[in-house]
Amino acid sequence: MVKKIAAIVAGLLVILIGGLAAVVATINPNQFKPMLVEQVKQQTGFDLVIDGDIDWQFWPSLGFSVADVAVKNRPGFDEPNLLALSRAQMSIDVLPLLSQQLHVGEILLQDPRIFVQTLANGETNLTPQQAESETTTESTPVTPSNSASPAETPAAGWDIRLQGLRISNASVVLKDDQASTQTRLDEVNVEIGNLAPAVWTPVSVSLVGSQNADTFSLQGQGDVKLMTDPMQSQLRQFAMTLSAQSGDVTLSEANLTLESFALGEASALGFNAKLKTADMDVETSGKAQVTVASSLRQFAIQGLDMLTKVSGEAVPNQSITQQLAADIDYDMDANAVTVTDLVGRLNTDQVIVDGQVAVKLTAIPQVRFALNTNRIDVDALLPTTTEAPQQDKGNVASASSSSAAPQEQTTPALSREEPDLSALQQLDVAGTLALQGLKVANVELGQTEAEVAINRGKVTLSRFVTEAYQGTVSASAVLDASVSPARYEVSKRARGIEVLPLLQDAAEVDLLAGKGNVDVNVQGKGLSPYALRKAINGRVAIFFEDGAINGINLAQMLREAKATLKGKKSEYVDEVRKTDFSALTASFVLGNGMARTNDLLLEAPALRVRSEGQTDLLKETLDFAVYTSVVETSKGQGGKDIDELRDVTIPVDVAGTWQAPSYKLDIKKLLSSNKVLEEKARKEAQRGIKKLLGDKADDEKVKEAADKLLNLFQ
Repeated sequence: MVKKIAAIVAGLLVILIGGLAAVVATINPNQFKPMLVEQVKQQTGFDLVIDGDIDWQFWPSLGFSVADVAVKNRPGFDEPNLLALSRAQMSIDVLPLLSQQLHVGEILLQDPRIFVQTLANGETNLTPQQAESETTTESTPVTPSNSASPAETPAAGWDIRLQGLRISNASVVLKDDQASTQTRLDEVNVEIGNLAPAVWTPVSVSLVGSQNADTFSLQGQGDVKLMTDPMQSQLRQFAMTLSAQSGDVTLSEANLTLESFALGEASALGFNAKLKTADMDVETSGKAQVTVASSLRQFAIQGLDMLTKVSGEAVPNQSITQQLAADIDYDMDANAVTVTDLVGRLNTDQVIVDGQVAVKLTAIPQVRFALNTNRIDVDALLPTTTEAPQQDKGNVASASSSSAAPQEQTTPALSREEPDLSALQQLDVAGTLALQGLKVANVELGQTEAEVAINRGKVTLSRFVTEAYQGTVSASAVLDASVSPARYEVSKRARGIEVLPLLQDAAEVDLLAGKGNVDVNVQGKGLSPYALRKAINGRVAIFFEDGAINGINLAQMLREAKATLKGKKSEYVDEVRKTDFSALTASFVLGNGMARTNDLLLEAPALRVRSEGQTDLLKETLDFAVYTSVVETSKGQGGKDIDELRDVTIPVDVAGTWQAPSYKLDIKKLLSSNKVLEEKARKEAQRGIKKLLGDKADDEKVKEAADKLLNLFQ
């Protein structure tokens, strides 16, 4: 019985093999070339060329191969072929055909090359000629209405399986003449194992590429499970490595890993990368849970934890470490990205930022934020530099009573080049920022809150409140960079500020001490150093109390004036060069490159000082007249030594430059503006002349000589 069955099976095999042999012997597959060419032409409009033979394949399974196949470009493109390959091969298992099972072996594509070009006029070789397309449309046969339904097609009821796909040494060229770019993918190798549904199979891909002068390479491998519904396919143990070179920027290694991936499920993602430039090294690594919705319309990154280290000569203090944690959601329907639970750390705890950010992906992205920070020391983040010794800015006493003209100093020319603010016109950003403290340019600020918006070139600081030097500062400002030159308005109120520590921190000077208020309302156009001084307009008002002007001793100046009136030299008194005051007020009008005042008033314990004049903001020069009067007391600064000058006004001219001011007692103005002093000076002159001439002097002649002497000072 067994022998009979074996004989029957052997007979069937002989018949099958014989039948196949007869088919192969009697059917030449090359006779199908014209039909294939015609069908490709009708269906696509492209010309198919098969230069090689179509050959049968018998081992290890039945199949065929074809060589030298190309899809031609129409004239006018840089390469003759849209697609070309040196060899294509496919095999079919015969026995499963008896059970309506189509088992296709590995499909091999050898040396395929794809060339896609977009011409300068926008034409692309992916579109066949219009006339040919129309002909194709007209000649394409219409499927009869009584054609078989899908259930009645020959493939119905068949089990179709593809054992694998291998693409070897492929290349792709994407040339865009409009953008003047060319992207190449070379040495492209793709291998996919068993493509049967619901079966895990290995997949790998590798390639090298370039875009213009930039180069890159990629390798990836993992397992894939293909499902009848592609949206249910899965990926596991996937790893990809990327490297790239662009100019002096090298991405030496970037790795990405996915433990598993399926739509609608969270997937563990890991990544790391190393980047190097001419003067900087960057290393980053991190992990997150990634979820892509089944609809492909939402994308979420949960628990992002990323660490980045930057080092090199171009980095402040040679090294920066940045940590970032956040949850990120992207909604394709809303076209929006939301970042929540954001925590960023710079150099561990030097800078800590937390809050949330929302981005609407429109033509100009809309960015909204609410962020909080710790106390930030900006100076500590900047590179440390070694500065040359500076002149003692606080020691201005050396010129306080000098009558010599100040040495001429050249003020550096101010640049008139406006900053490029065009980038602001591409921004739509608004939000709030709260800082626990801020140190910048050695100036310390306490709790600070700000609300800012940038909308297509217009920057609005609608609210700024900060604690500073035992006082508070509030401000608002508008910068309109949508016009050229840019225009601005600034309003600021400072209350209860300790001036001395502020000046020491900001400018390393101790010229003024006291608690002060400042009001600023200015506007202007142009942000170049020159324009900021030349075109600024507005008003600045100050009020300081219980303070001192350091470097100037008005009482000493009064003693010098007193000695001058008596024709004597003032005695040197070793005392601090400063003038205490109970109040100092002034308002300055800014305009046309000048700052002018006519109401500066200083109230000291024994003195009253008023001043008027101006300073040239461009030349940095001073031109002020200071008038000092003695009040009715001997208990204040200067004491009894200046009692004789009560009700006398002492004029002092302040000139020179900001860097080297000079203070000069104006003798002529002193005598001409004070009748009491003039009378005292006349009597002193008469007494001196009479003593010189003796008893022979005539009173009228003495008086006449004294008047002539006084006229020299008027």
